[in-house]
Amino acid sequence: MHLSNYVAVAQYPRSTRRVVAGAWLLIAVKCGLIWWAVGHWHMPFHPLWVVGPTLVFAGLATGLWLTHRED
Repeated sequence: MHLSNYVAVAQYPRSTRRVVAGAWLLIAVKCGLIWWAVGHWHMPFHPLWVVGPTLVFAGLATGLWLTHRED
């Protein structure tokens, strides 16, 4: 296995990159709504309990997608 710090995003089709960008846009909207809702309705937990895992798993999935190579 060869790990590199360089990732050529241009190697992916434009439609695939748009889907990933759209997914990140939806994630950002979801995180914003969660943060607003927890503050608005005074939930008994901090919004990072929901937003944190969302961003970690989305980042992990995106990182795996970026570093995947067809052998």
